[in-house]
Amino acid sequence: MKKILLLAVMIISIFILSGCSEHPFRAASGTEYIISDTISFDYYNGSNSIQLFEYNFSSEYKFFIEEQGINYHFTSINNYEDISKEFIDLLKNYEDNIQYDRFINNTGNGKIDLSLGATESDFNLTSVSIDDELYDVDAFIVVENGLRIIFSYTEFYHNGELIIVPYHLSILAYEIHEAYLKEFLPENNEYVEEKAVLTKYVTHIIPFPPKVGFWPTVFDNKDELKDLGRFMRIIEDDSIGIEGTQEVCSEDVSDNCFEIEYSTLNGFIYNLSIGEVILFYEENWGGRYDGNNFIFFINGDSYKMSLGETTLNIEYDNRDDINEDVITFEITKYNE
Repeated sequence: MKKILLLAVMIISIFILSGCSEHPFRAASGTEYIISDTISFDYYNGSNSIQLFEYNFSSEYKFFIEEQGINYHFTSINNYEDISKEFIDLLKNYEDNIQYDRFINNTGNGKIDLSLGATESDFNLTSVSIDDELYDVDAFIVVENGLRIIFSYTEFYHNGELIIVPYHLSILAYEIHEAYLKEFLPENNEYVEEKAVLTKYVTHIIPFPPKVGFWPTVFDNKDELKDLGRFMRIIEDDSIGIEGTQEVCSEDVSDNCFEIEYSTLNGFIYNLSIGEVILFYEENWGGRYDGNNFIFFINGDSYKMSLGETTLNIEYDNRDDINEDVITFEITKYNE
């Protein structure tokens, strides 16, 4: 049985410390305070940028966004009743493509302090009674274009009505990298002192079922590999005898070219059998078998997936270890 450390998705109860009450709208380091009726996600693949996600609320709300623009942080600064209804609607909108993790939170003591709408100097808190249990929840949401959303919140019932207190919403894209250009650089180039090969990439978003985990992957396991960001990698190589550039070999380019290269994605899928994983891809993107590998299709491209079964011991922060039966996967681009 394999044993790994999986950091649980951040699940933090939404409680406001009285010592911070004079600064409701102070943004944490690396975040920006905004007022908006929209959460969105713009995706750059190394070649062009496109907006892949937008969700509109019925009115403007106050929240914090991380500088990279994919993580939204909500605190008890909006009227809790209004924003609760907004996120109940969001979950209903994706109810056919969600898995939930729920954990009892024992710190509520039958009540929780929530805002009726903060001002610049006051959270304007009110004590709200809890009918039964207070839960911390992670909702794992699949968006039809392959993006995933992880939404962490607290939920409870008050006088028979569901209340959701949002904390953190992340919009995620999991990618395979495709090399499209190699530059053979002389000594003392702009990156390193040695001769080197600079490879440039574009990325392709790969969809996954709601609840997944990933093992670290790299584009190349050479010790000389240097990371220049998501779209470039460089390897020092004194043996290089040429300079200039190379493209991917094709029908039009057959000399001074390189065979197509892709990265792989490796990880595990919770709560599904191999058959259910296959069905997920067949229903949403189509697919077929090629030997022991399953091939599925996205935007005209084909991807190869190999699947297996194992049991992992998952170590959570502040929770007991759990043995999970999971489906392991490896995915890469497929060319017939």
